[in-house]
Amino acid sequence: MLLFLGTLLAAALVSIAALGDLRLHMGTCLALWAGAHAIYASAAWWATRPQRRFVLKEPSPARGEHPGAGRAALWIVIGVAIVMRLAFLWTEPTLSEDVFRYVWDGRLVAHGVNPYLHAPADPALAPYHDALLRRLNHFDVPTIYPPAAQLLFGAIASVNPSERAFRIAMIPLEAALWMALLFLLRRRGLAAHALLLFAWNPLVVIESYGSGHLDLWMAAFLVISLALMETKRSVAAGAAFATAVMIKYTPLLLAPYLVRRRRWILLGSALAIAVLLTLPFLGAGPMLGAGLATYLRHWEFNGGLYKILRALGTTDPATRTALALALAAASLWISLRARTAPGAAIALFTAYLFASPTLFPWYLVPVAALLPLYPNAALIAFSGLVALSYWPLPAYHATGRWILPDWILCVEYGGLLLTAAAAWWIGRRPAAQARRAAWATESSPT
Repeated sequence: MLLFLGTLLAAALVSIAALGDLRLHMGTCLALWAGAHAIYASAAWWATRPQRRFVLKEPSPARGEHPGAGRAALWIVIGVAIVMRLAFLWTEPTLSEDVFRYVWDGRLVAHGVNPYLHAPADPALAPYHDALLRRLNHFDVPTIYPPAAQLLFGAIASVNPSERAFRIAMIPLEAALWMALLFLLRRRGLAAHALLLFAWNPLVVIESYGSGHLDLWMAAFLVISLALMETKRSVAAGAAFATAVMIKYTPLLLAPYLVRRRRWILLGSALAIAVLLTLPFLGAGPMLGAGLATYLRHWEFNGGLYKILRALGTTDPATRTALALALAAASLWISLRARTAPGAAIALFTAYLFASPTLFPWYLVPVAALLPLYPNAALIAFSGLVALSYWPLPAYHATGRWILPDWILCVEYGGLLLTAAAAWWIGRRPAAQARRAAWATESSPT
């Protein structure tokens, strides 16, 4: 069954990769994406069925279990995942221009130029103005990417300053992420092939290997940190956690949980590494956070609660303040209630998705990375529905105006809430409760 579903899924993803410029084939792209996501959801349901969980116990020939069944299932998952990723490595990024900004920043860092000091269009960077500048979005805004991301950009650009090199560089980091996930699954006695809840998610493949978004890098260091936390390797866990934060700041949401757990050595290690990663760029002074400040003040896209509050007549600053306060309150509540760091992480990232005024599809990659540990029907559905936010992309490139119709928001968030409600209703049945208890015994399902 896994091989059958995996073959269908790989065929759908390869078909998307073969379309070329996805802006010219958006309808076909989204139709294939929907089909791929339906196959992925079916595989996720199959993989988490209790009778199909090849748990870490002696196989029973009487029940038709083969000693190599679990291993074979895992290799099918890995093989299909590799095929899907390779299909996108040789395509041009057409859904987003972000990876070209990574190349730009990386080229500056490789030449010893502080990328925080000037926006790309600044005349001070005239020696670097070439065809790459025309491929950047927001070239009048200084970089928003944190120091660890900049160091990674510079390391890759010093070898090969091309967008494909940046996407190829994701392979070893994602391999480390898979190993950390398999370790966490094994500690819980869960099926190794549950890795497919992350590895087979079409959104992860398209956004990471099609568009090259760095959220996969951040997710890799975050999951590695979570695995190290469980082995009580506080210094190494802190270093990995700091690197995740310094690639993208959102893992900072986990800090209150770590304080509550009194992980002082981990937090001290994280602080020290964060300072070391920032030192090469301190010469930018107040400009170090200028790009991020612009993002926090002005960016908005596809935010459900943001749109609702704005429709009620609140001002933009008041809406952003209210959502920030709501996220802070949710973070404290989750940090007090969560039993494990992975459980806290998926809950905190989910709260962030709701509270953020800006929700691009690739923001769900870190959430998807934790789905093997916490299968959640609503989040699985939402990771497919959010692809609809690409619908206005062709019109944007033709006219320069980005207008996200309200019906897309209704389908995305309505589908999320309906799936959550259906899962809750079905979950009230004794059989479903037993399944949840069998799947995740170390923590209440998030």
